[in-house]
Amino acid sequence: MTQGANLTGRQDVFGIGDGFGYRDFIVILAVAETGSFRGAAQRLSQGQSAVSRRVQRLEDHLGVSLFERSPTGARLTPAGSNFTSRVRAVLHDIDYAIASARTAGVAGNGHLCIGMTSSFSRGPILSLFAEFTERHRGIEVGVTETNQSELLTLLSHRRLDVVILSEAPTPENGDGLLISRERPYLAVARDSSLSGRETINWDEISAQPFLVSSSCSGTQVADLILQRTADQRVLPHIKRHRAEHETLLSLVSLGLGVTVVMERRLGATIPGVSFIPIGGQDEAVPTSVIWRPENDNPALRRFISLARIEAKRNGALS
Repeated sequence: MTQGANLTGRQDVFGIGDGFGYRDFIVILAVAETGSFRGAAQRLSQGQSAVSRRVQRLEDHLGVSLFERSPTGARLTPAGSNFTSRVRAVLHDIDYAIASARTAGVAGNGHLCIGMTSSFSRGPILSLFAEFTERHRGIEVGVTETNQSELLTLLSHRRLDVVILSEAPTPENGDGLLISRERPYLAVARDSSLSGRETINWDEISAQPFLVSSSCSGTQVADLILQRTADQRVLPHIKRHRAEHETLLSLVSLGLGVTVVMERRLGATIPGVSFIPIGGQDEAVPTSVIWRPENDNPALRRFISLARIEAKRNGALS
């Protein structure tokens, strides 16, 4: 710790007043470790007289001798031994604090809190997560899944760093980036008359019983169904269940209805269920990431940087 190279950029990190700082304590430790002023001077690439003056000035300030001088070297006094022991511990803590700050500055460690309205088993968001965790293994990632209103509230109060939404970014929510556009799919029983279709339109399925979860992700699915069938004569029949995605697919396999599944959730399949793309590419639903511009979390900056790469890869960012 007392090598001369360690002084760079840390000379004034810590002081005790009257102009004393990090360098003075490094000099004291160098004398203690080498047992001489000459040895400390050689280690620190300084003149012996400069080292001696620093020690003497500190001793005068403290009002106590730290070393016993002799022609053969310098020995610590009892006061000097106690002082250097404490100084060594303090400088170790400072070294650790500086290293931690610098590591966090390059997102080598830290924490990233991500909010979302639904899970994912494939697609651009999964790819983004995979690349981020692979590149930054030291960062602890926390995930919150709840409704959009609560997510935006948590984001505003810095309880979340970034939120993933199934809509285009808007300025009032903060900074945003469109990651991709994903098509909705209709999940039907494999023995249904609809199974086997290459594509299907909303007007062909508006009379079907839609099975929707009462969770936050189900609310978004219900909103999408209502939006896309708003011009139909018959209002869609939406059955809400206090059930998760996989359970709804099981009900679909039994022929109890259909459900709408976003492309990112197609990785979770259930025997007896077929997935049919709804409409054309114009039916694609945007997926975006939202964050607060005042958030200076280094881990967030690294996440957004990778998100831009993913967005460009998907053609969402020119």
